[in-house]
Amino acid sequence: MRKLEYTRDLLLMLFVIYYAQGSLYPIGSILSQASLALILCISLFYFFRTLFTNIKKSTFYKAWTALLLLNIFGFFFTGTISDSFHVGMFKEILFASLPFYPFFYFAQSGVLTSKHLVRFFFLILPITILQFYFNVNQILAERISDDTNVVNNLAYSFVAFIPFVFLIKKKILSFLVMLVLIFFIIQGAKRGALIAGFIGLFVFLYYQLRTVSKKNKIKGYLFVAAGIIGMCYYAFNTFQNNEFMIERLQNMSEGSSSGRDMIYSNVFDGWVNSNSFLNLLFGFGFVASLQLSGIGSLAHNDWLELLSNYGLLGVCIYAILFYAAAKPIYSSKWLIDKKLVMITVVVIWFFITLISMSYNSQSSYIYAILLAYLLGSRSRNLT
Repeated sequence: MRKLEYTRDLLLMLFVIYYAQGSLYPIGSILSQASLALILCISLFYFFRTLFTNIKKSTFYKAWTALLLLNIFGFFFTGTISDSFHVGMFKEILFASLPFYPFFYFAQSGVLTSKHLVRFFFLILPITILQFYFNVNQILAERISDDTNVVNNLAYSFVAFIPFVFLIKKKILSFLVMLVLIFFIIQGAKRGALIAGFIGLFVFLYYQLRTVSKKNKIKGYLFVAAGIIGMCYYAFNTFQNNEFMIERLQNMSEGSSSGRDMIYSNVFDGWVNSNSFLNLLFGFGFVASLQLSGIGSLAHNDWLELLSNYGLLGVCIYAILFYAAAKPIYSSKWLIDKKLVMITVVVIWFFITLISMSYNSQSSYIYAILLAYLLGSRSRNLT
């Protein structure tokens, strides 16, 4: 048991070290590469350990594994090892998927609790904030114009952090941390991240109302109500002061989608108009969307990406994965606090699959850790 605890802490710390590159030490240094290698090696070890041991394997575990294996076989049989983009995308998929296995094993063994995740969250959050400003400075340094408006993809990382806030026991602290996340989501100026962030915020506010202590109920409800009013006012005020974000939302309402409508249409038409029945069933191979999109771009939609790469097989596996993730929400075996966290993870994750990338995005390791904890833990509530 002690060995598992050391491995758990080491793995969590490796994520912190890896994501500190760029803000605390140079990108691509030996330290970051060693951290990445260790994360993947440890995760791979637990992939085989969970696969070949008698631990309970749920439908979600099987679907997650099927999707991972599909990508592995897809890369080795249809990818190009000499293509740096293919190799980079394969690494991102492994980084996003493999961490599920060690944390699933830790949760099943009882050595992973909300306390450990909260501790990790408070370590990774300041690192991500530093990385956010590092990205902004890097983008501005490469510009010739004086335009200081920046779209920062790290906004999606702050969205992914929202479920961690549910695990914080002290309500005052949880409200304050949520304010920080909302601030950076708005500042990131990613329209999809903003919508996903506000979805998470609404579930969080409902969670606060549903988990008011039975002792001093009136006092508890008054505090939560004050927190909700303050939170809504802060979010609205922060949004109103971000003219660039408002402009981007107005552009979206007028039909601007950063070219996604054309990409979506090209990828789907390329798949459905295929002359081969095998392509319809099994797709065109690893990152085939680069060719089908017509502009050398990924699909920016998980379902279309899987459709182009692995056909109906890939889409069906992904659909089963979401079905298995949503199933515990309707089960009487889980209490309301655990259900609401799961709802937040699944809804945000699903929404992002529709407008961006998830299964092949490195930052999705956060969802892998959270899902492993929720599904691996044998407790009915958050522990």
